Amino acid sequence: MNVTDVAAIVGVFSIPIVALIVLYLTRRLQSQERIKAIEKGVNIPFEPIDPKERALRTRRAGIILVTFGLGLIIFSVVGARVEQDKDMLIIAGGAAIPLLIGLGLLYDYRLRMREISGS
Repeated sequence: MNVTDVAAIVGVFSIPIVALIVLYLTRRLQSQERIKAIEKGVNIPFEPIDPKERALRTRRAGIILVTFGLGLIIFSVVGARVEQDKDMLIIAGGAAIPLLIGLGLLYDYRLRMREISGS
């Protein structure tokens, strides 16, 4: 195992950990701000997320994941053709994961919009 392999492994595992730490710190800061506002007697309005807005966020996430998955598949197929290396097609298999998650989110969007219009 060389230095590049170790750097790749550390990078892959450190990115989600850093993201979780940043998310935790952001949530903690938001909670502290809310507590201080409540202590000062400021009325904090509760704004529930509109169901249409939530559906639109789901659609956007689905589109991003589908295009990301398709991009990875195209990248791996072109790379396998150029390098004459069939092992690069393993990336295409891994790219099916975000592609299928994205398709699931787009299906969820469709169901939500059907529920909203039926109400």
